[in-house]
Amino acid sequence: MGRAPWRPCGEDGGVQSPTTSRAGALARIRQGLRAELTRHVGFNGLAQIAPMVVTLALTPLLLDRLGLDRYGIWALAIVVLSTLTALDGGIAASLARYFAVYGARHDREDSGRLLVASFLFSVAFGLLLTVVAFVVAPVAVELLDIPERLESETVFVFRCLPALATLGLFADATAALLQGNGRFRALATSMFTSAGAFAVAVVVLVQPDKPLTALVIATGIRYAAQLAVGLAAGLRDVSFARPFLPHRTTVRDLVRFASRMQLSALTGFVNSELDILVIAALLPVRYAGLYALGLQAAAAARSLPLFAFAPVLTRLAATFRRSGRDGTRTEFDRLESRWLPAVLAYGVVSVASVGFIVPIWLGDRYALSGGIAALLLAGFMIHVAFTGMRTCYVRAVGQPGLEARYSAVWMIGNAVLTIPLALVAGVLGVVGATVASGIVASLYFVVLCRRREDLHVIVPGRLWWAMAVAAALVTVGGELALLATDLHGFGALALALVPPAAALLLFAAPLGWTLRAGPRAAPAGD
Repeated sequence: MGRAPWRPCGEDGGVQSPTTSRAGALARIRQGLRAELTRHVGFNGLAQIAPMVVTLALTPLLLDRLGLDRYGIWALAIVVLSTLTALDGGIAASLARYFAVYGARHDREDSGRLLVASFLFSVAFGLLLTVVAFVVAPVAVELLDIPERLESETVFVFRCLPALATLGLFADATAALLQGNGRFRALATSMFTSAGAFAVAVVVLVQPDKPLTALVIATGIRYAAQLAVGLAAGLRDVSFARPFLPHRTTVRDLVRFASRMQLSALTGFVNSELDILVIAALLPVRYAGLYALGLQAAAAARSLPLFAFAPVLTRLAATFRRSGRDGTRTEFDRLESRWLPAVLAYGVVSVASVGFIVPIWLGDRYALSGGIAALLLAGFMIHVAFTGMRTCYVRAVGQPGLEARYSAVWMIGNAVLTIPLALVAGVLGVVGATVASGIVASLYFVVLCRRREDLHVIVPGRLWWAMAVAAALVTVGGELALLATDLHGFGALALALVPPAAALLLFAAPLGWTLRAGPRAAPAGD
């Protein structure tokens, strides 16, 4: 008589079947992955919030020491700097995906080759930009509506931007290395160090005489600090061996991927950088400063959901490496069913509050900046909610062309609408063009991903919509009451955050029910 097959015992002494044992193991694996993702999102949030908090804290100081005209010039410089780093052929935006793939297979040598190649490319790109900047900067300054007394200072700042862009690309490469290898604690350390160094440099160096020159130096210190700390932390994930550069096939694959990512980067130029350049060309430069303040507030509010992007991209890229497209699509469905209702809930509350928060913080003379922030944030939150997980998915599975297509729709629509609406409605017309084209492009991306990758469309239930209205009313009522007190400054800013926090708490329980029940998928024809 043969022996019965051995079956493991459970913790209660009972006998487990192999099926039960496997189900329990899978449940523990999923729980571990959720805990890891939550931890990564938390550290990535710390990494992203550091420069945002420092920027917001320094804004009143910079307005005081620069004045609104110089602040507008610095806002233009930051826009040009962001543009230069974005127009790198899509390399920087692609590195995190490739480092994640190499990290998933523990390939330290290929990671090292990619890091070296990115540094060499940044140096060559920076030298080319430097030559162009020395010729173009004086001409560009003459075309903008800048006070004559500030023109020479502005030319100097613009000529320094390529060097800052090179340092910024170095720092971005090390950040991508840390993200791709799941080193979000180290990323947070590097970002906190760089933000702290920038804050100290601004407080010490930026004085009434030549403040823009001092800001250039402070920004260089910021990037250098991020690079040094990030490189020191990331060296454990790379190994340098001959040949020191990637194989030609890898380069071709990266360039092909990056070229599609570049179109998405161009969208950023058209949708924000072009906006402020149009404002500076058509209106006095102080309006560029007012726009920049509104954009800063909207971008800060938008950034909170974006803390999840890098960890989610790393997670989906690793899933694609292990389980292919079907496994990645399943993981997308799980993440999207939680992402969309939560981000839209946060968006309703943040849009309802940000237009009041800016003048409460900085003063009534910045009410226009508050209106700009509210309009921009409305478009931003719709965009983030509907495209966030889809962007991570298409990058993870190597289909950036889908992202490029919807980015092209946004870019063309905004370019067509911006100048006509600017002539009709000024700054608010520029913002309206960005918001309208962004919403249309985001919905197009949802449809495109449904058709090409069979990604499901999620629709929040009726309870969610009812609570959204209630949360908006609570937020607006609280902000109006605070606005009537005529309080301003950081103390008033802290009080202004109470109504949206209360509204989110009001939303928390129904939102939890919605997430546990699972949102409804839209019909296939939607």
